[in-house]
Amino acid sequence: MMRQPMAKRRKVAHMQLPCGWRDCQVICDGEWLLNSHIALHLEQKLQQHEEIDTEAETDEYVCVWNDCNFSCADSEEFERHSYYHGYYQHLLLQGKHECELHPEIPACYAPARLGDKLPELKQNFHCGWSDCNREFVSIVEFQDHIVQHASFEYEIQKSPDDERPKTQCNWNLCNKQLENKYRLIEHISTHSNKKHVACFHCGELFRTKTTLFDHLRRQPDNNTQKYQCAQCFKFFATEKLLRGHVVRHVNCYKCTMCDMTCSSASSLTTHIRYRHLKDKPFKCSECDTRCVRESDLAKHVQIVHDKMVHQCDEPGCQYSVRTYTQMRRHYLEVHGNNPIFYGCHCCERFFKSGKSLSVHLIKKHGFRLPSGHKRFTYRLDENGFYRLETTRIESLEVTQQILSPHIKNETELNKPEAGSCYEIVNPISSDYERIIVSNDANEAHLVGEVTISLPSLLDDDDDDP
Repeated sequence: MMRQPMAKRRKVAHMQLPCGWRDCQVICDGEWLLNSHIALHLEQKLQQHEEIDTEAETDEYVCVWNDCNFSCADSEEFERHSYYHGYYQHLLLQGKHECELHPEIPACYAPARLGDKLPELKQNFHCGWSDCNREFVSIVEFQDHIVQHASFEYEIQKSPDDERPKTQCNWNLCNKQLENKYRLIEHISTHSNKKHVACFHCGELFRTKTTLFDHLRRQPDNNTQKYQCAQCFKFFATEKLLRGHVVRHVNCYKCTMCDMTCSSASSLTTHIRYRHLKDKPFKCSECDTRCVRESDLAKHVQIVHDKMVHQCDEPGCQYSVRTYTQMRRHYLEVHGNNPIFYGCHCCERFFKSGKSLSVHLIKKHGFRLPSGHKRFTYRLDENGFYRLETTRIESLEVTQQILSPHIKNETELNKPEAGSCYEIVNPISSDYERIIVSNDANEAHLVGEVTISLPSLLDDDDDDP
C-alpha cells in the first residue's frame, strides 16, 4: 500500500472521486487515495493476466475503465494509462466543481467528449531535477515528487536567520530564481506539465481555473463581441481575452543582424535561418535544389517532380492548379464570389497580387522596404481589401534597440532623411493616443508598447495619423 505524502495530507478538503474500474463502486477521498486504490486493481489485473497468458496466445492488456477501449502489449504502458485515468477523473470533477461555484460562467458548446481524452504514454514520467533521475509510472506520484523537490529546496536554500532569499529552480537548464516556495512550486509545475482542471463537457485540460473560464468565454456561442482588436478586427468576449490577444501583435524579439522584429522566438528563428544563414541541409535527390527545412523539400518535390495537381471539387468545374494557394484563390474568386484585391492606400488603384502592389508602391510612390524586411506586409481591412500594413507594434525593449543605433549628434540632426518618421501608439488605450516624432529619434517618448510606422513619403509626414 502506497504512503500518502505530507503535501497531500496537509492540503484541505479532498474531492470525492468514484473509481471508474469496471464493476467497482468504491468512492475515494481525494486524488492520492484513488491512485492507491487503482494500484490494487492493477496488482490484481496483472496477476490475472500472467495466469491467463500461460494458456492463451495473446499478450494484450485491455483497459477496463468505464468505456475505454485502450489496449497494449506493454504492462508498464498499461499501468501508466490506468493511473492517468484516475488523474484525469480528478481534473474533470475539479473543473465541474469550479463551474458550479461560478454560475455566471457560460457553458461549453464544443463537441462533447466520448470517454476520457488520454494522451499516448509511451514513456515513464522522468524527473528533470538536478542529480535526480527517478522515473514514475503513476503521474500522481510524479507530480507529488516534483512538489517535494520544491519544498526541500526552499528549506535548504533559506538562511539561518530565517530570511527569505530567492529560491532557485534546479530543473535541468533552468536555474530561474523565484521569490518564495509557493512561487517555486507554481513554476516547477510548468516543467512537469501539471494540470489543475479539465472542462467536464469537452475534456480539455487547463493549468488554472482562469484558463478554463477563458476557454468557456471565448467560444463562438458565448462571445458577446463586445471587445474588438484594432489590428485584425477580431472580436472577444472580455477585455482580458483581448489584452491576451493583442500581445500576439506586439513584436518582442529583434534580430541582432538587422532591424527585423518578430512576435515570437520561433518566428525570429525562422527569419535568421532563411535570411542570414546559408546552411541548407536538405538536398533534393532528383535535382540540385537544397532547402532550409524538410517541409520545404517535400513541397519542392511535390510541385516540381511529382507534378501533383489540385483539382477543383466544385461540380462542373475543370480548373486545376499545382499549388494550394492558387486553388484557394480560384475558389474564393469564382465559387465564393469573394475576389482578392490589394489596394493602394495612396491612389486607390487595385491589384490582383501583393507583388504587383509592392512594385507599384516602390516605383510610383517611392516607398522602400523597411530595414530587415524582405517584402511589404499586407492585412485585410474592414472592407475586404488587402492594404499595406503601415504600423507594427514593438515592445519597449525592442524599440530602444531599434532607435539607439540611429541617435545622431547635433550636426546631423538638421539633415532631412526620407522615411524616418516614428509613430508612438498605446494599442490598449481606448483613445489611441498617437505621437508623431520627426527625424530626431531623441524626441521619441517610449511608452510601454509602441507602434513604429513603416517608411512613407515626405509629403505624408504632415497628414493626420
